[in-house]
Amino acid sequence: MKNHKYLIFSLMITLFGAVGCVEDAVYMGEGPEVGTSTVKLNEIMSTGDPDWLELYNDGTEAVDLSGYKLADTSQEWTIDNLTIPAKGFVTFDCDDSNIPNVSTNFKISSGGEKISLYNAAGELIDEVTTPDMSSQVGLTYGREVDGGDVWAVMSPTKGSANSNENMAPVLTAEPMTEFTDVYSVIASDADGISSVKLIYMVNAGVQSIDMALVDDEYKTSVPKVKVGDIVQYYVVATDNTGLKTYYPENGNSDPAEFTVIGGVEELLIEGAEAGYRGEVTFKAKPYYPDQVNELRLYYLLPGEMQDETNDDKTKVDMVLNGDYYEGTVPEQNTDDVVHYYIRVEYTDGTKTYYPLEEEGSDFDHDLGTTWPSYTVEEKTYDPVVDQTVNSTQGPLTSATFPTNPVPGTDINVVLTYSSTVDITEARIYFAVGDNPVYEKDNKVKGEDDGSFTQTGVTINLKDVLTIDNLSLSESGAKVSFYVRLQDADGYEYYYANDGTMYIDESGAGGSTDQSDDFKADTSLWNVYNVQ
Repeated sequence: MKNHKYLIFSLMITLFGAVGCVEDAVYMGEGPEVGTSTVKLNEIMSTGDPDWLELYNDGTEAVDLSGYKLADTSQEWTIDNLTIPAKGFVTFDCDDSNIPNVSTNFKISSGGEKISLYNAAGELIDEVTTPDMSSQVGLTYGREVDGGDVWAVMSPTKGSANSNENMAPVLTAEPMTEFTDVYSVIASDADGISSVKLIYMVNAGVQSIDMALVDDEYKTSVPKVKVGDIVQYYVVATDNTGLKTYYPENGNSDPAEFTVIGGVEELLIEGAEAGYRGEVTFKAKPYYPDQVNELRLYYLLPGEMQDETNDDKTKVDMVLNGDYYEGTVPEQNTDDVVHYYIRVEYTDGTKTYYPLEEEGSDFDHDLGTTWPSYTVEEKTYDPVVDQTVNSTQGPLTSATFPTNPVPGTDINVVLTYSSTVDITEARIYFAVGDNPVYEKDNKVKGEDDGSFTQTGVTINLKDVLTIDNLSLSESGAKVSFYVRLQDADGYEYYYANDGTMYIDESGAGGSTDQSDDFKADTSLWNVYNVQ
C-alpha cells in the first residue's frame, strides 16, 4: 500500500458485464524472474463486482499484447489486438461471456490462486499467487510499487498508479428501512479496521452502536421504533490509522432518514380452492401489532366505483384472530372482478395502506381502478374413474344400494365422495310407480344424519320405505331415485343412472342450473324393484 507515485499515461480497457466468479484451487509456489519483461501483473481484484486484473508496462516503449496469455490454475485467456503504452496500464474485467481483447472467460478466485502471464512466444514472464481475500472485500492484491517486487493488500487503484497514500476504509452498505431487524455492512482496509459503528438517531435521542464482525460482515440489531418516529442514521468505519469512511457519504453531516409508517407485513387471501369461489377471507398481519388501533378491508364489487364522484366501496372491520386480522368478501359469480385494499390505523393516528401509497406506486386508495383485484374462477371438477354403480365425475365416487330392500327393515345406502370437496348435505330422492313424475309434493327424500367423514356417509331408508303412500308392501313395486350432494359453497350435484353428474351452481352465485332438466327426465334416475 505504501507506493511511490509515478506520472504516467493510463489506458484502461473497460469490458462488459459484472458477475460473480468461480472458485479455483489455491496454488502456492515461487514466481518466475520478471526483470527481463517490462509487462507485468500489477494489481488483482478478486472480491469486487466485477473482479478485475491489471497489467503494467514498466518499459519506455509501447508493447503489442496480441498473443499474450493470462492463466489461472484451470484455464488460460489469450489477449488479442491490444497495445499497452510505456508506463501505462490495461485492465480486464471478470465476466461470464467472451469479451473484447480476451479469447475466453475471466475467473478469479477470492479464496486465492495462481495467476500467470505468458508472452506471445508462450514464455512465462510473470506469476503471482494471490492470498485469501474473502474477508478483504473491496481491497486488492497489488505491487506496492508499480512493477516492483513487493506485493501487498491495498486499496484499489484500477487503471492508475498504486498509491503510497494512507487511504480510508472501503465501506459498502445498503439503505436501512423501518423493517430492518439486523443491519449489515462490509468494511475493509489494508491497514485493518479499528471499528465500525452505527449512529442511530430517533427523535431527540442518539445511540452509537458498535457493529460486530460476523461472517465477514459487520452487523448489529436495530433498536425498535414507534409508528410516526423520524429515524436518522449513518455508519462510520475507522481504520487502524484513524481514517474514516461514512455511509452515506458525508453521513455525519447529512445522515440518511426515513419516517416509520408501519403497514401490512403479510397478507393471505383464501378462497375456495384458490379460485375465490364462495366467501373470500383476507388475513392481514400488521407491523407493530402492539400499536395497531384497527384494520379495515375495503372492496368494490362489479359495477361499483370509487373516484372523485363515486363512493361505492364497502368497509369491513377486520377482527383479530391470533397474529392475523380477518375480514371477508361475500361470494360472487364466476368471472366477477373484486377490487380491494387494506388500511391499518395506528394509535398515533397514522394510516397506512396495503398496497403502500409511496413514490413510484400507482396505488391510490381514493381511486378504485388502481386497487389490486381478484377474479372469481369457474368451479369445475375433473372426471373420476367409475368405481361403482353410479359415479363417473364430480365429488361422488361410489354409491352402494341394497339388492333386495324389504319394507319395514333398516335399509342403508352408503355414499362415498372425494375428501377434497367439503360436502355438507347428502340426500336421496324417491318416486314410486311405472311412470314416476317429479312433483314437489309427490316425492320422498332420505337424508343423512350430518355425520360426514372422508370415506362417506350412510343414509338409513327404513322410515322412507315404510311410508304408506309408497305402496312398497307389494312385491315388484318400482322405485325410482337419484342422489343429490351439496357442498359448503352452495353447489348442488345430481347423479343419473349412467354416472353422469348434473350441476346447479345458482345457489352459489353461478349461472349454470342443470337440475330442472334432470329432475324432469325420470329416465335418468336409478331404478330398483321391491322383491
